[in-house]
Amino acid sequence: MTQQTQGSRLEIHGVHKNFGDFSALRDINLTIEPGELVCFLGPSGCGKTTLLRIIAGLEQQSAGQLLQGNDDISLKPPKDRDFGIVFQSYALFPNMTVTANIAYGLHSVGTPKARIRERVAELLEMIGLAEHARKYPAQLSGGQQQRVALARALAPSPGLLLLDEPLSALDAKVRHHLRSEIRSLQKQLGVTTIMVTHDQEEALAMADRVVVMNNGVIEQVGTPLEIYQQPQSAFVAEFIGAMNFIDSAPLNGQRVMVGNRAVDVVRPLPEGKGGVRLAIRPEDVHLLPSGDGDWEGRVEAMDYLGAFIRTQVRLTDVALDLVVDVDPRSARQLELAVGNRICLHLPSDALHCFAA
Repeated sequence: MTQQTQGSRLEIHGVHKNFGDFSALRDINLTIEPGELVCFLGPSGCGKTTLLRIIAGLEQQSAGQLLQGNDDISLKPPKDRDFGIVFQSYALFPNMTVTANIAYGLHSVGTPKARIRERVAELLEMIGLAEHARKYPAQLSGGQQQRVALARALAPSPGLLLLDEPLSALDAKVRHHLRSEIRSLQKQLGVTTIMVTHDQEEALAMADRVVVMNNGVIEQVGTPLEIYQQPQSAFVAEFIGAMNFIDSAPLNGQRVMVGNRAVDVVRPLPEGKGGVRLAIRPEDVHLLPSGDGDWEGRVEAMDYLGAFIRTQVRLTDVALDLVVDVDPRSARQLELAVGNRICLHLPSDALHCFAA
Protein backbone atom coordinates (compact mmCIF):
# COMPACT_ATOMS: atom_id res chain seq x y z
CA MET A 1 0.00 0.00 0.00
CA THR A 2 1.46 3.36 -0.97
CA GLN A 3 1.43 5.92 1.81
CA GLN A 4 1.58 9.68 1.64
CA THR A 5 4.27 10.70 4.09
CA GLN A 6 2.95 14.19 4.76
CA GLY A 7 0.37 16.68 3.60
CA SER A 8 0.64 20.38 2.91
CA ARG A 9 1.31 23.21 5.33
CA LEU A 10 -1.50 25.76 5.23
CA GLU A 11 -1.09 29.38 6.30
CA ILE A 12 -4.02 31.78 6.70
CA HIS A 13 -3.11 35.45 7.07
CA GLY A 14 -5.55 38.22 7.97
CA VAL A 15 -8.62 36.67 6.35
CA HIS A 16 -11.86 38.66 6.49
CA LYS A 17 -15.21 37.78 4.94
CA ASN A 18 -18.11 40.20 4.61
CA PHE A 19 -21.59 39.51 3.31
CA GLY A 20 -22.89 43.03 2.72
CA ASP A 21 -22.79 44.76 6.11
CA PHE A 22 -22.41 41.46 7.97
CA SER A 23 -18.89 40.45 8.99
CA ALA A 24 -18.73 36.63 8.92
CA LEU A 25 -14.96 36.40 9.57
CA ARG A 26 -12.63 38.96 11.12
CA ASP A 27 -8.82 38.85 10.95
CA ILE A 28 -8.33 35.08 10.90
CA ASN A 29 -4.67 34.07 11.33
CA LEU A 30 -3.81 30.40 11.56
CA THR A 31 -1.08 27.97 10.54
CA ILE A 32 -1.83 24.27 10.08
CA GLU A 33 1.23 22.04 9.99
CA PRO A 34 1.78 19.12 7.57
CA GLY A 35 0.05 15.95 8.73
CA GLU A 36 -2.06 17.67 11.42
CA LEU A 37 -5.75 17.03 11.97
CA VAL A 38 -7.28 20.35 13.04
CA CYS A 39 -10.93 20.80 14.02
CA PHE A 40 -12.81 24.05 13.54
CA LEU A 41 -15.27 23.96 16.44
CA GLY A 42 -18.02 26.36 17.37
CA PRO A 43 -21.77 27.01 17.44
CA SER A 44 -23.89 27.48 14.33
CA GLY A 45 -23.13 30.77 12.61
CA CYS A 46 -19.67 31.20 14.14
CA GLY A 47 -17.92 31.23 10.73
CA LYS A 48 -16.28 27.80 10.73
CA THR A 49 -17.94 26.55 7.52
CA THR A 50 -17.33 29.89 5.78
CA LEU A 51 -13.62 29.57 6.61
CA LEU A 52 -13.53 26.01 5.26
CA ARG A 53 -15.23 27.15 2.03
CA ILE A 54 -12.68 29.95 1.64
CA ILE A 55 -9.84 27.41 2.02
CA ALA A 56 -11.52 25.29 -0.67
CA GLY A 57 -12.06 28.27 -2.97
CA LEU A 58 -15.85 27.85 -2.84
CA GLU A 59 -16.07 31.32 -1.24
CA GLN A 60 -13.81 34.29 -1.91
CA GLN A 61 -12.38 36.09 1.11
CA SER A 62 -12.94 39.86 1.29
CA ALA A 63 -9.33 40.34 2.42
CA GLY A 64 -6.37 38.21 3.42
CA GLN A 65 -4.00 35.62 2.00
CA LEU A 66 -3.87 31.80 1.94
CA LEU A 67 -0.68 29.83 1.32
CA GLN A 68 -0.57 26.06 0.73
CA GLY A 69 3.03 25.02 0.99
CA ASN A 70 4.84 27.71 -1.04
CA ASP A 71 1.83 28.26 -3.28
CA ASP A 72 -0.35 31.37 -2.92
CA ILE A 73 -3.87 29.98 -3.43
CA SER A 74 -5.70 33.15 -2.37
CA LEU A 75 -7.32 33.72 -5.77
CA LYS A 76 -7.11 30.24 -7.30
CA PRO A 77 -10.32 28.45 -8.33
CA PRO A 78 -11.17 25.18 -6.53
CA LYS A 79 -9.94 22.99 -9.41
CA ASP A 80 -6.44 24.44 -9.08
CA ARG A 81 -6.19 23.85 -5.32
CA ASP A 82 -4.70 20.64 -3.97
CA PHE A 83 -7.47 19.32 -1.71
CA GLY A 84 -10.10 16.63 -1.36
CA ILE A 85 -13.41 17.43 0.31
CA VAL A 86 -16.08 15.35 2.06
CA PHE A 87 -19.47 16.91 2.73
CA GLN A 88 -22.10 16.09 5.33
CA SER A 89 -24.40 14.87 2.53
CA TYR A 90 -21.71 12.56 1.02
CA ALA A 91 -22.58 13.87 -2.51
CA LEU A 92 -21.96 10.47 -4.13
CA PHE A 93 -23.09 9.94 -7.72
CA PRO A 94 -26.18 7.69 -7.35
CA ASN A 95 -25.87 6.22 -10.86
CA MET A 96 -22.26 5.12 -10.35
CA THR A 97 -20.92 2.09 -8.52
CA VAL A 98 -18.65 2.38 -5.51
CA THR A 99 -15.65 1.75 -7.78
CA ALA A 100 -16.72 4.43 -10.26
CA ASN A 101 -17.35 6.97 -7.50
CA ILE A 102 -13.87 6.48 -6.04
CA ALA A 103 -12.25 6.57 -9.47
CA TYR A 104 -14.03 9.73 -10.60
CA GLY A 105 -11.37 12.22 -9.52
CA LEU A 106 -8.59 10.08 -10.95
CA HIS A 107 -10.27 9.95 -14.37
CA SER A 108 -10.73 13.72 -14.37
CA VAL A 109 -6.97 14.34 -13.97
CA GLY A 110 -6.03 11.81 -16.66
CA THR A 111 -4.59 9.06 -14.44
CA PRO A 112 -3.70 5.91 -16.45
CA LYS A 113 -6.34 3.18 -16.23
CA ALA A 114 -3.98 0.63 -14.71
CA ARG A 115 -3.07 3.07 -11.93
CA ILE A 116 -6.74 3.88 -11.35
CA ARG A 117 -7.57 0.20 -10.85
CA GLU A 118 -4.62 -0.18 -8.48
CA ARG A 119 -5.49 2.95 -6.47
CA VAL A 120 -9.20 2.10 -6.18
CA ALA A 121 -8.33 -1.43 -5.00
CA GLU A 122 -5.99 0.05 -2.36
CA LEU A 123 -8.64 2.41 -1.06
CA LEU A 124 -11.42 -0.18 -1.04
CA GLU A 125 -9.21 -2.43 1.05
CA MET A 126 -8.28 0.50 3.31
CA ILE A 127 -11.91 1.41 4.05
CA GLY A 128 -13.01 -2.22 4.35
CA LEU A 129 -15.48 -2.20 1.44
CA ALA A 130 -13.72 -4.35 -1.16
CA GLU A 131 -16.70 -6.75 -1.32
CA HIS A 132 -19.05 -3.83 -2.06
CA ALA A 133 -17.12 -2.53 -5.07
CA ARG A 134 -19.93 -3.17 -7.59
CA LYS A 135 -22.76 -1.83 -5.44
CA TYR A 136 -24.47 1.53 -5.88
CA PRO A 137 -24.72 4.15 -3.08
CA ALA A 138 -28.40 3.37 -2.41
CA GLN A 139 -27.40 -0.20 -1.53
CA LEU A 140 -25.02 0.97 1.23
CA SER A 141 -25.59 2.12 4.80
CA GLY A 142 -24.91 5.73 5.78
CA GLY A 143 -21.59 4.80 7.34
CA GLN A 144 -20.52 2.87 4.24
CA GLN A 145 -21.48 5.78 1.99
CA GLN A 146 -19.38 8.12 4.10
CA ARG A 147 -16.39 5.79 3.75
CA VAL A 148 -16.80 5.84 -0.03
CA ALA A 149 -16.97 9.65 0.00
CA LEU A 150 -13.76 9.68 2.07
CA ALA A 151 -12.02 7.28 -0.32
CA ARG A 152 -13.09 9.38 -3.32
CA ALA A 153 -11.60 12.50 -1.69
CA LEU A 154 -8.35 10.67 -0.90
CA ALA A 155 -7.97 8.96 -4.28
CA PRO A 156 -5.83 11.70 -5.95
CA SER A 157 -3.58 11.87 -2.83
CA PRO A 158 -4.40 15.51 -2.04
CA GLY A 159 -2.15 17.61 0.14
CA LEU A 160 -5.16 18.77 2.14
CA LEU A 161 -8.34 16.94 3.19
CA LEU A 162 -11.39 19.04 4.11
CA LEU A 163 -14.21 17.44 6.10
CA ASP A 164 -17.43 19.47 6.48
CA GLU A 165 -19.47 17.97 9.38
CA PRO A 166 -18.72 14.51 7.92
CA LEU A 167 -20.38 12.47 10.68
CA SER A 168 -23.38 14.57 11.70
CA ALA A 169 -25.88 12.64 9.56
CA LEU A 170 -25.01 9.31 11.22
CA ASP A 171 -26.41 7.72 14.37
CA ALA A 172 -24.32 7.90 17.54
CA LYS A 173 -22.86 4.36 17.45
CA VAL A 174 -21.80 4.56 13.80
CA ARG A 175 -20.45 8.08 14.32
CA HIS A 176 -18.30 6.96 17.25
CA HIS A 177 -16.89 4.02 15.27
CA LEU A 178 -16.29 6.00 12.08
CA ARG A 179 -14.46 8.85 13.80
CA SER A 180 -11.90 6.32 15.07
CA GLU A 181 -11.53 4.92 11.54
CA ILE A 182 -11.10 8.37 10.00
CA ARG A 183 -8.48 9.33 12.58
CA SER A 184 -6.58 6.08 12.07
CA LEU A 185 -6.66 6.50 8.28
CA GLN A 186 -5.55 10.13 8.52
CA LYS A 187 -2.58 9.19 10.70
CA GLN A 188 -1.66 6.34 8.37
CA LEU A 189 -1.68 8.57 5.29
CA GLY A 190 -0.25 11.65 6.98
CA VAL A 191 -2.60 13.92 5.05
CA THR A 192 -3.16 17.39 6.51
CA THR A 193 -6.81 17.48 7.52
CA ILE A 194 -9.27 20.19 8.53
CA MET A 195 -12.61 19.10 9.95
CA VAL A 196 -15.56 21.36 10.71
CA THR A 197 -17.80 20.23 13.55
CA HIS A 198 -20.14 21.62 16.20
CA ASP A 199 -19.68 18.43 18.28
CA GLN A 200 -17.15 19.12 21.04
CA GLU A 201 -16.70 15.43 21.89
CA GLU A 202 -15.85 14.70 18.26
CA ALA A 203 -13.30 17.52 18.16
CA LEU A 204 -11.64 16.56 21.45
CA ALA A 205 -11.45 12.88 20.44
CA MET A 206 -10.07 13.36 16.93
CA ALA A 207 -8.01 16.54 16.70
CA ASP A 208 -4.33 17.28 17.18
CA ARG A 209 -5.43 20.88 17.71
CA VAL A 210 -8.82 22.52 18.09
CA VAL A 211 -9.70 25.98 16.74
CA VAL A 212 -12.62 27.32 18.80
CA MET A 213 -14.57 29.98 16.88
CA ASN A 214 -17.30 32.39 17.92
CA ASN A 215 -18.92 35.30 16.09
CA GLY A 216 -16.41 35.25 13.23
CA VAL A 217 -13.23 35.25 15.32
CA ILE A 218 -10.90 32.62 16.73
CA GLU A 219 -11.33 32.45 20.52
CA GLN A 220 -8.56 29.91 21.18
CA VAL A 221 -6.28 27.43 19.42
CA GLY A 222 -4.78 24.53 21.33
CA THR A 223 -4.58 20.80 21.91
CA PRO A 224 -7.77 19.18 23.21
CA LEU A 225 -6.19 19.04 26.68
CA GLU A 226 -5.24 22.74 26.59
CA ILE A 227 -8.68 23.78 25.38
CA TYR A 228 -10.40 21.79 28.11
CA GLN A 229 -8.06 22.47 31.05
CA GLN A 230 -6.89 26.00 30.20
CA PRO A 231 -9.77 27.88 28.52
CA GLN A 232 -8.70 31.43 27.67
CA SER A 233 -12.18 32.96 27.66
CA ALA A 234 -15.51 32.44 29.38
CA PHE A 235 -16.98 31.41 26.01
CA VAL A 236 -14.46 28.57 25.58
CA ALA A 237 -14.93 27.51 29.19
CA GLU A 238 -18.70 27.30 28.75
CA PHE A 239 -18.76 25.84 25.24
CA ILE A 240 -16.28 23.02 25.90
CA GLY A 241 -17.63 20.58 28.47
CA ALA A 242 -19.67 21.53 31.53
CA MET A 243 -18.64 24.48 33.70
CA ASN A 244 -19.87 26.18 36.85
CA PHE A 245 -19.67 29.97 36.97
CA ILE A 246 -19.53 31.93 40.24
CA ASP A 247 -19.79 35.73 40.34
CA SER A 248 -17.27 37.37 42.66
CA ALA A 249 -15.53 40.66 43.42
CA PRO A 250 -11.72 41.10 43.43
CA LEU A 251 -9.85 41.76 46.68
CA ASN A 252 -6.15 42.50 47.23
CA GLY A 253 -3.70 39.98 45.82
CA GLN A 254 -5.01 36.63 44.59
CA ARG A 255 -8.29 36.76 46.50
CA VAL A 256 -11.90 37.36 45.55
CA MET A 257 -15.13 37.72 47.52
CA VAL A 258 -17.92 35.21 46.92
CA GLY A 259 -20.89 36.41 48.92
CA ASN A 260 -19.38 37.26 52.32
CA ARG A 261 -16.47 34.85 52.02
CA ALA A 262 -12.91 35.43 50.75
CA VAL A 263 -11.64 32.81 48.29
CA ASP A 264 -8.01 32.28 47.25
CA VAL A 265 -7.24 31.73 43.58
CA VAL A 266 -4.01 30.67 41.87
CA ARG A 267 -4.63 31.83 38.31
CA PRO A 268 -4.14 35.53 37.47
CA LEU A 269 -7.17 37.76 37.97
CA PRO A 270 -8.45 39.60 34.86
CA GLU A 271 -7.21 43.16 34.41
CA GLY A 272 -9.55 46.04 35.18
CA LYS A 273 -11.74 47.01 38.09
CA GLY A 274 -14.86 45.02 37.22
CA GLY A 275 -16.16 41.84 38.76
CA VAL A 276 -14.64 38.40 38.33
CA ARG A 277 -16.39 35.27 37.11
CA LEU A 278 -14.86 32.21 38.72
CA ALA A 279 -15.29 28.97 36.81
CA ILE A 280 -14.78 25.37 37.92
CA ARG A 281 -15.41 22.05 36.19
CA PRO A 282 -18.00 19.74 37.83
CA GLU A 283 -15.39 17.00 38.25
CA ASP A 284 -13.04 19.40 40.09
CA VAL A 285 -15.49 20.15 42.92
CA HIS A 286 -14.85 17.89 45.92
CA LEU A 287 -17.80 16.56 47.91
CA LEU A 288 -17.02 15.76 51.55
CA PRO A 289 -18.89 14.44 54.58
CA SER A 290 -20.84 17.07 56.47
CA GLY A 291 -18.55 19.23 58.60
CA ASP A 292 -15.36 18.61 56.59
CA GLY A 293 -15.53 21.14 53.74
CA ASP A 294 -15.25 24.88 53.10
CA TRP A 295 -18.85 25.24 51.93
CA GLU A 296 -22.10 23.67 52.97
CA GLY A 297 -24.96 22.76 50.69
CA ARG A 298 -28.00 20.64 50.05
CA VAL A 299 -28.36 18.02 47.30
CA GLU A 300 -31.12 19.25 44.97
CA ALA A 301 -30.95 16.67 42.15
CA MET A 302 -29.00 13.61 41.01
CA ASP A 303 -28.71 12.26 37.45
CA TYR A 304 -27.07 8.86 36.94
CA LEU A 305 -24.97 9.06 33.74
CA GLY A 306 -23.17 5.72 33.88
CA ALA A 307 -19.54 6.49 34.75
CA PHE A 308 -20.54 9.34 37.05
CA ILE A 309 -23.51 10.92 38.82
CA ARG A 310 -24.20 14.56 37.95
CA THR A 311 -25.29 16.17 41.19
CA GLN A 312 -26.81 19.59 41.71
CA VAL A 313 -25.93 21.17 45.05
CA ARG A 314 -27.41 24.42 46.39
CA LEU A 315 -24.82 26.30 48.49
CA THR A 316 -26.24 27.53 51.77
CA ASP A 317 -24.26 30.76 52.21
CA VAL A 318 -24.61 32.30 48.73
CA ALA A 319 -27.82 30.81 47.26
CA LEU A 320 -25.80 29.37 44.36
CA ASP A 321 -26.32 26.08 42.51
CA LEU A 322 -23.22 24.07 41.58
CA VAL A 323 -23.08 21.01 39.34
CA VAL A 324 -20.78 18.32 40.73
CA ASP A 325 -19.75 15.09 38.97
CA VAL A 326 -19.07 12.25 41.40
CA ASP A 327 -18.26 8.60 40.74
CA PRO A 328 -20.79 6.02 41.98
CA ARG A 329 -18.44 4.58 44.62
CA SER A 330 -17.87 7.99 46.22
CA ALA A 331 -21.60 8.68 46.05
CA ARG A 332 -22.29 5.50 48.03
CA GLN A 333 -19.61 6.32 50.60
CA LEU A 334 -21.05 9.81 51.08
CA GLU A 335 -24.60 8.39 51.13
CA LEU A 336 -25.60 11.01 48.58
CA ALA A 337 -29.34 11.48 48.28
CA VAL A 338 -31.64 14.31 47.27
CA GLY A 339 -32.33 16.47 50.32
CA ASN A 340 -29.19 15.48 52.22
CA ARG A 341 -26.70 18.04 53.54
CA ILE A 342 -23.20 17.88 52.08
CA CYS A 343 -19.94 19.82 52.29
CA LEU A 344 -17.86 21.02 49.35
CA HIS A 345 -14.26 22.04 48.68
CA LEU A 346 -13.34 24.23 45.71
CA PRO A 347 -9.59 23.71 45.06
CA SER A 348 -7.94 27.07 44.35
CA ASP A 349 -5.84 25.64 41.49
CA ALA A 350 -9.03 24.45 39.73
CA LEU A 351 -10.66 27.90 39.72
CA HIS A 352 -10.47 29.79 36.42
CA CYS A 353 -10.86 33.59 36.46
CA PHE A 354 -12.60 35.62 33.77
CA ALA A 355 -13.83 39.19 33.57
CA ALA A 356 -17.48 39.53 34.50
